[in-house]
Amino acid sequence: MLRPASRRGLVAVGTVLFVVVALLVDIQSLSAKPLNATATAVFLAALLIVFSAATYEQLKAGSRDAVGPTIPKYARVPMREGAASGPPAAAGHSSVRLQTDSEASFNIVNMYVGVGLWSLPYSLVVGGWQAMLVLLVLLVLCFMSAEVLVRLYDRSPRKSAGEVGSYLQIADDAFGAAGKYSAGFFLVGEFFGTAMVLLLTIWDVLSKMGVEYTAGAVISTLLLAPFIWFDEWSNLAYINAFALLATLIVVLCTHFILVDTAGVADTSGDGPVTTAGFVHAVGLQMVALGSGTPAVPSIYQQVASRRTFADVLFKSFGVIAVLCAAMAVGGFLAYGEGTEMLVIDNLMVHPIVGSAISFLVATASFATTPPFIAMTTEIPMALGSMRIGSGGRRAMRYGVFTAVVVGCVAFKENLDLVLEVTGLLCMSMTAIVYPMAMALKVFYDRKSALAIAASVVAIVVSLATTLVYLEITF
Repeated sequence: MLRPASRRGLVAVGTVLFVVVALLVDIQSLSAKPLNATATAVFLAALLIVFSAATYEQLKAGSRDAVGPTIPKYARVPMREGAASGPPAAAGHSSVRLQTDSEASFNIVNMYVGVGLWSLPYSLVVGGWQAMLVLLVLLVLCFMSAEVLVRLYDRSPRKSAGEVGSYLQIADDAFGAAGKYSAGFFLVGEFFGTAMVLLLTIWDVLSKMGVEYTAGAVISTLLLAPFIWFDEWSNLAYINAFALLATLIVVLCTHFILVDTAGVADTSGDGPVTTAGFVHAVGLQMVALGSGTPAVPSIYQQVASRRTFADVLFKSFGVIAVLCAAMAVGGFLAYGEGTEMLVIDNLMVHPIVGSAISFLVATASFATTPPFIAMTTEIPMALGSMRIGSGGRRAMRYGVFTAVVVGCVAFKENLDLVLEVTGLLCMSMTAIVYPMAMALKVFYDRKSALAIAASVVAIVVSLATTLVYLEITF
């Protein structure tokens, strides 16, 4: 009889070998071939069942673990000077104002539901209706990753040393300096790319509202500058709440247009979905869901009541799921095969709500940009354990903001490429691969065979999808 650890090891090795063998095919020849919709749906449904069961086990295990203390909601707690708390934690802050549950929820939802939300309807165009199963699988995986990061935070040895854990410090705890620096590389790419996408979206929307492109870019950039000043989540919560409200109104407007068009859009498709199109759909959905995961430890660090954070996280993901599903289905049914890569290009020409949608999308993107600038800035500080005062941190944030603007000028004609690279190359690593790998390393002896298998499958499938994308695209 094999010991539990041996059985788990066999499950992990067997899962890896199975997936590797399945991947030993000619990707280029498959990329243009029709995708078997039935087989794909069955495979995705099986993944959804496995990941959901593993998540349930994970939540039960988490409920038995010790939970952080409840702290007075508006208390200012001392932090170790110079402790690099990660994006956008207050590295070097002597104190921070802690968030309420509602503020934490606003931050979580808005960090996950970013500009990628507008590409979800197009993911159904290129990936077919089975792409909705991909969306559900990614939602479960991102929730698993977020919950894992919270448990890893509570287990971090840095807490007893008076330091506050962050995504990078959690990676350091699990894999040492190599894990921290490699995770930092992908984090920089993710946050920097997301900030570029947000800023490019603002410029594009303003130009379609009749503002000359260069003038709109200059004006919006100058208007953003004062908001780069803030980096505490308790302050950013109000900005994020406004962005979330604007996003919700746009989703409702999409369904108003759907009712107005009475379902006349052609959703039949011009032909079968190909492997290349399906991988493209996965990348777009990853952009819509992956951006918030690295921010979870920083948000958790600055909450007043850690005992209720599990409920806050679960309810927040409920809101995220509703928004994503409503946007994907509503946008696709409203415009069908005519859906643009960013559905806002379709929405803005509507004679009744077009102008309002243009304004709301621009303001939502505007409000979401400062948190990503703040998080991008904190990464080198966390990597180098720098002790920088508030003035130095603000100078670094404005330096990053300037670099983002320069990047936007250079890639203003390649928004689709920025979206795909950010989603498949960076977010898949930070939202799925690293959290699952860290959990396997730290909690391996406490995981069931099902949980180990689910984590390994998630890692391998995510990496395989990225490799397929690289093979097809480059």
